[in-house]
Amino acid sequence: MKCLLLAAAIAASGAPGAVRGETPDFYAHWGDGKAEVSSYRIVQSRYGDQREGYGVLVFVTEDINRKTFIKVESPTPAEDRIYTLKLNSVLKFTTGIYDYSVMTSVFSAVDGSGGDGAFELKKVTMSSQEWCGHVFEEVKVVGRELRGDLNSYFEREGKRDYVLDLPDSDFESEDNLLIRIRELRGPFMEPGERRQISLMPALWQLRTGHQERNLVSATLIKGSGSESGEGVDGEGGESLPAIRWEWKVEGGREKSVWVEEAYPHRILAWQDSDGNSGHLMKTLRIPYWQLHGLADEKYREELLIP
Repeated sequence: MKCLLLAAAIAASGAPGAVRGETPDFYAHWGDGKAEVSSYRIVQSRYGDQREGYGVLVFVTEDINRKTFIKVESPTPAEDRIYTLKLNSVLKFTTGIYDYSVMTSVFSAVDGSGGDGAFELKKVTMSSQEWCGHVFEEVKVVGRELRGDLNSYFEREGKRDYVLDLPDSDFESEDNLLIRIRELRGPFMEPGERRQISLMPALWQLRTGHQERNLVSATLIKGSGSESGEGVDGEGGESLPAIRWEWKVEGGREKSVWVEEAYPHRILAWQDSDGNSGHLMKTLRIPYWQLHGLADEKYREELLIP
């Protein structure tokens, strides 16, 4: 698939870019009590048409309970906590008369805990709402199993649980890959490396494709970045050096994601073989959970979202 990058309006934000080859301290950057909030101009394919909308990616650290995988909000011993990087991926678009509102939440263990290294998946949830009804799905990693729970308005999906065995190595969640490929604690793969993986497709991808919950074979590829001329056009016409990541899934689906070379390696753009795409508009580092007053609506204007 030949992927065409459209211009993205990129806002300078976050910590200064690191010297090539160096990785800034994760805790110094991400332990500041703020979240990284980025807005995107998106195109979403639905019902045979390309729909324009917007997306928001929120990256923030928080503790979850080691047993329940629920956010810790009460006095809890350190040994019962898992320090995670959470990604909330928000998608908003309109289909004819009605709207879609989708959010996927990923909880990724910063230090790992099961042998898969930094940013090991712990839990992913997805909720989708539109005028017909809504769907909620949750998947937890328990031991060497993926335990899923699907609740749907639609009869053909209904309410059901499922369990998938994890392979001994090279398992990846497509939702968690958006954290992994940012390489926030050092390289995840080497430039130019290709890796065969067992992939849990993104929950939203499974939802729209009405697919069975199974692991699929895929090839994950890391590009060479600016050494191969990769870049994304930014605001003012400047080109931001970027690393292109690709995954090619059995059955023919492909996705490309461009990640900024400079730390903190923001997600700059994505495009897939289904015609879906996203391009960064603006990034802010803010304590968004505190910004719920009427006066705080100004941040939506800064993020260029309705």
